[in-house]
Amino acid sequence: MEGELAYKLWLALKCFDGSISARWLFCFAHPDDELAICAWIRRLVFLDNEVFMCWAHSTPEREREARSVAFRLGVRQDNLIFLRGSDGRLPEEMPGLLERYRTLMREIEPDRVCCCAFEQGHVDHDATNVLVSLSFAGPIFEFPLYHTYLRRYKRVNRFALEREEEVLTLRVGERKLKCEIGRCYPSQPLRKKLLLYEAINFARLQPARLAHTERLRPHSHTDFTKPNLPEPLLSGVLASAQWQRWINALELLHPELAREPATRDSVLELI
Repeated sequence: MEGELAYKLWLALKCFDGSISARWLFCFAHPDDELAICAWIRRLVFLDNEVFMCWAHSTPEREREARSVAFRLGVRQDNLIFLRGSDGRLPEEMPGLLERYRTLMREIEPDRVCCCAFEQGHVDHDATNVLVSLSFAGPIFEFPLYHTYLRRYKRVNRFALEREEEVLTLRVGERKLKCEIGRCYPSQPLRKKLLLYEAINFARLQPARLAHTERLRPHSHTDFTKPNLPEPLLSGVLASAQWQRWINALELLHPELAREPATRDSVLELI
């Protein structure tokens, strides 16, 4: 119960709070995921917070891109960590990565950790979310990337379930920065995809304005045997081969996680 009480207390913390000096660790699956939350990172650095950035997957080329972005955001190069997991294979690599995340948490001792949301947009995003959950007992916040992996047209920069989210409205300079950062990944088709997404939404009279806002919410979904999605997305994912692959990966990581709905207390017992 003590862990559950602490969990409820930090769920009440404000997500976008730069008023107190803190050590922030941002955990990403891939270089380019940081685009989703880069303006907040830059604001934290400007407010003299100590910021660290970690990527579960990288290649030499993608690492160079991530380092260039971190430089633009003002994050020290010494505060960048690359774990070099395999792209698209992070779920199966969770057993080997978990101790590296635990070591990372012990060495950095962050006050806040941010990671990509667990909402079945990409299996690597979900794996990163679980690894953070199993390695850090303090306040965790998550940001949306896209969902779900069942759809060709994925929803970007919005949570599938918008409860408890906080929205940061970006200043003009931050919007410009976000657009500039989007050009910093020449090895990836990211910018082309985002421009197409904006065009499709504009044609539907529902402009996305991806550079206008960033979003965070407290990490509260700890039952990794169930998709964090509303219907009908939830049922679709449960019936998919990708989800069965996910359950198999959880079984390799820890059998209890794959067989029983986890609570925050049961997760803390594994940390």
